[in-house]
Parts: sequence; C-alpha cells; structure tokens
Amino acid sequence: MTKQKIIVAALGIPVSSDGKKVLLTQRHAPGVSAWHHKWQIAGGGVDFGETMEQAVVREMYEELHVKATIIHPYPIVKTSIWYSSESDEKMDTQVILISYLVTIGDQVPDLSHDPDWETSAYGWYTLEEARILDCLPLTLPAVQEAFELLAKHEII
Repeated sequence: MTKQKIIVAALGIPVSSDGKKVLLTQRHAPGVSAWHHKWQIAGGGVDFGETMEQAVVREMYEELHVKATIIHPYPIVKTSIWYSSESDEKMDTQVILISYLVTIGDQVPDLSHDPDWETSAYGWYTLEEARILDCLPLTLPAVQEAFELLAKHEII
C-alpha cells in the first residue's frame, strides 16, 4: 500500500491598495523539480495550537518579513491530490490550501529573512498577468476566486 499524508497550509494573498493586483511568490525548491521556480501564494504549515488566522500572519512575516492584516473573514479553500507517481514526493499527498485575503499596506517584502530560503522572487500581478505564470497547482484557481471576491464585495 502506498503511504499517504495530508498537508494543511495557511496562505495569505496580499491585495494591492487599489484591489487590482495580488502578490505572488516564486518557490525556491531545487531539490523538488515539481515545485522549483513555480509561482505560488505565500504561506505554509500550521503550527500545533495555532488558528489558521495566526498561521497566515506568522507565515507572511516569516517568508516576506511583512505584517499582514486579514481583510476578509472567510478563506478561499482549495484541495488537490498529488500521487507519488506524479511528483517528487515518495507518497500520495493531499494538499489543503486555506487562503486569506490580506493587506500589507505599503510594506515592501524582504526575502532575506526567510529562514528556509523557500522564496526566490515576488511580484504584484493582475489576474491576466497571473494566468501566464508557471504556477503551482491550485494557485490560479485561488487567485481567480480572490479577484471574484474583490469584485463582489467592497473589501478594499
């Protein structure tokens, strides 16, 4: 029987002050070809005892060295399964991504503080610009839903 695991990640989607762009990061994972140089939503694993909201704020600080504020109370939830035969993982993995819309105001991300050097670049993108990036699975559907939320609600 193939080994299996579930990963739950808390992610933050920074929204520009005009609501027209979101910040994405480029993954630095030279040992995992399926992830290396792919664009993604910043974030990571939830520590024991943390709420999802606390994890988002912590992860944004760890990866981007910014203080994020959640601006919409309901997350965007996406899930996917990567089978061991399709990835560099040695087991079937179900990934559950829980993404919150956040603001970082006029802060400029600083990648030099990322303790694991997981991020090699970042950029602000419209939905159309994000569509042409080489993204990790679930990134574009979450970004598209973020823009739909921004259009429906007066979040910014």
